[in-house]
Amino acid sequence: MSDNLIGKRDQVWALIDAKSFYCSCEQLFDPTIANKPVVVLSNNDGCCVALSEQAKALGITRGAPWFKVEREARSKGVVVRSSNYTLYADMSRRFIEELSNFSPCVEQYSIDEAFVRLDGFKLDQLEDYGRQIKQTIYKNIGLPVRVGIGATPTLAKLGNQAAKVYEQRVQGVVQIDSDHKREWLLARTDVQNIWGIGAKTATRLRTMGIDNALQLSQKSAPEMRRIWNVVLARTVMELQGIACIDPGDIDETKKQILSSRSFGQGITDFEELKSALAFHCQRAGEKLRRQGSQANVVGVFLRTNRYKQLPQLNRSSAIPLMCPSQDNYKFIDSALQQLKQIYKPGYEYQKVGVILDELTPAIDEGFQLDMFDTSAFDEAKRRELMAITDMMNAKFKNGIKPASVIATSNWHMKQAFRSNRWTTRLDELPIAKC
Repeated sequence: MSDNLIGKRDQVWALIDAKSFYCSCEQLFDPTIANKPVVVLSNNDGCCVALSEQAKALGITRGAPWFKVEREARSKGVVVRSSNYTLYADMSRRFIEELSNFSPCVEQYSIDEAFVRLDGFKLDQLEDYGRQIKQTIYKNIGLPVRVGIGATPTLAKLGNQAAKVYEQRVQGVVQIDSDHKREWLLARTDVQNIWGIGAKTATRLRTMGIDNALQLSQKSAPEMRRIWNVVLARTVMELQGIACIDPGDIDETKKQILSSRSFGQGITDFEELKSALAFHCQRAGEKLRRQGSQANVVGVFLRTNRYKQLPQLNRSSAIPLMCPSQDNYKFIDSALQQLKQIYKPGYEYQKVGVILDELTPAIDEGFQLDMFDTSAFDEAKRRELMAITDMMNAKFKNGIKPASVIATSNWHMKQAFRSNRWTTRLDELPIAKC
């Protein structure tokens, strides 16, 4: 993305997001819990990561540890589900496919929301079109959504937030189609609730007397670029109705890849820790290759549960590779060597993980050969093997796994309340009895 401040005034953007996405997916396939308070838990059933409107009304907060609220929640009839990522990912795919029927330009922003270009419509037709999108998605795939429409992605995001706040009044669709509407909404939007502005930036803006989005929109973009940065200057222009941020231009390439997960129960056995760490190396390697990167450093960390009254240990390590790599097996070899160094018997471990760091774009022709080490030569030969491995793992359920990954499965994620993977597993389809 360049540093200029040139924008466009002839664009129309919509942001469509699914309402309480995880909970909506659970309620869709289990009609018995429709209109009931539903809570979806994080990995290993730890914290509340998604809440239905009914659960929010009971005072349950997102991020609350389940063990702290479980007794009260169950007494109030709350239905609990473990995260069912297979189901959510498939429903997300269907959601994006439905949106593609309404516009050739759909930019997925997260698992449950996407930006859609709606250029070419008359202003007085857009709100009806937003309602049509809302109704069609609910009819075809059963997900309730909200729609925000504006001249820029930032205004569309704010319109979507307004559709959430004033949902009953606007029926889930808000179009910012006049300066009066724009200024009314911006005046009621805290500066920290603007897309792309974090807590630190908001605090600094308040010291300048900028408390809401309207006050920020009244600043000069070139001046904000001079005293702040080009990102904030673009935000000012977007609030003024000048589109200069394209969600598709946002560089989402990660500079560091981490794979980790808390264990369902504490682990003391070294072999089980090795198996879990090898699994995370494989997952991290797949993410690395998917974004076309290679890693220069492999890091490992090992932690106990600080919430338990047990001996505590928190250790980490990082070792550079001789040659930048995409090879799972090099990651595993390095990680297991480090695990031997940081592991201490006599502790109950809650989490182990791997971090691939100092990532650079993968260049097959750019290996620096070494007289005393064959890593670079081996890497050039093994990238094709990694590509075949990824293809097989994507196509087949069990795929290809290092032997160390399948040595034991006691460390796998706890999902005591997981629903069926209704859309992707034949053996988990509901059975109708006549």
